[in-house]
Amino acid sequence: MVSFGKIYGFQHHAKVSRSLAAAKINGGSLDLVETRALNGDCKKPEYLAQWPMGKIPTFAGSDGFKLIEGRAIARYIAGLSDNSKLLGTTKEAAAQVEQWISWADEEIFNKFFNLMRATAEPATYNKNVEQRCWADFERSFTYLEGYLKSKTFLVGHRLTLADLTLASDLQHAFMRVLGPEFRNKYPNTVRYYNTIIHQPAVLDVYKGCELAKENVKFKPPVKEQKPKAAPAAAAAAAPKKEKAAPKKKAEEEDDDDTPKAAPPPKHPCASLPPSTFILDEAKRQYSNLDTPDFLKWFYENFDKEGYSIWRFDFKYNDELTMTFMSSNQISGFFDRLEASRKYVMGAGCVYGENNNSRIAGTVICRGKDYKPCLEVAPDLESYEVKSLDPFNNAADKKFFEENLSWEGTLEDGKAVAQGKFLK
Repeated sequence: MVSFGKIYGFQHHAKVSRSLAAAKINGGSLDLVETRALNGDCKKPEYLAQWPMGKIPTFAGSDGFKLIEGRAIARYIAGLSDNSKLLGTTKEAAAQVEQWISWADEEIFNKFFNLMRATAEPATYNKNVEQRCWADFERSFTYLEGYLKSKTFLVGHRLTLADLTLASDLQHAFMRVLGPEFRNKYPNTVRYYNTIIHQPAVLDVYKGCELAKENVKFKPPVKEQKPKAAPAAAAAAAPKKEKAAPKKKAEEEDDDDTPKAAPPPKHPCASLPPSTFILDEAKRQYSNLDTPDFLKWFYENFDKEGYSIWRFDFKYNDELTMTFMSSNQISGFFDRLEASRKYVMGAGCVYGENNNSRIAGTVICRGKDYKPCLEVAPDLESYEVKSLDPFNNAADKKFFEENLSWEGTLEDGKAVAQGKFLK
């Protein structure tokens, strides 16, 4: 069996499996070079020398041809032989293949990551966000279930790259987040999945994975119980002391040789005039309402004289690597705003993907200036801060609303990967 080259990634990764399967269908193979970002493989000098973006999967052909991006690699491998017709037999079929590849990655692969993020981090867990992720998944699977009711393959009557892509994405989700409780509601989809992965040519690619035994769930951190104090037996046995006569106030003052600690300085925002916009209520509304309903409430109640709205952008995005680490960067920044917690709320998002991401966020501050609220964080200098006016500026409004929703894209097209709530 001829080798088409090397693919860097790991077994059962959705964007690797589709290429491995396409190679098998075309009568060849790909040599899988085990490469995992979480193990630091993508940051090794020898890997970066070949692949400066530091991403997986990547492909190095036997003829020296190189590619990055999973969809491009799979398309190239699928087109190496015309006999299998993996890319479609007509122009119309080719367009449908591309349609379903796009659909699978958007509706299954991306939503898998949305659900993982929604249930993974106790510090940012929001039940409404998790419920919205499940609703999105159910909408996608309901559509797919209806489409597959009378079909064996997605396009026409033969296997295409669309099937290999969707089966790979389904396997990714079935392994990690979608248990029998969810899968059993979609028998046509499960039947289709089993049909594709058991095709003789690709059986070796998809075998050996264990599907999830239950739906992914948010697991709150377990609080450690404090050990009970041992009973003070000796104290109980000790004779009662006679009650000392109460000291006069002057004597009490004379007995205290320790200088009194100075009271902590008041926060600059504490002296601002009262506002009709109650920040604690805004935080409750944000936590309990779907974001569109919160925004409606916000626009009706916001006090422009008592509060201001700002955008912050991390200055050193070229230093960011894994998106979860970028997310931790936001968490750290928010933690260091603790002294201003009563006077701020907002959100921060990681946009993009591993080794190609940006951090940007929104913060609502008490008063007309951000500095009294944000300068309590020593790393504020790592962020560029500018005013937002979602009431009068369409671009500001778009960013403000999408950022609070953990949705949408930045000006450079990078989409939200993870979000954090400042409350």
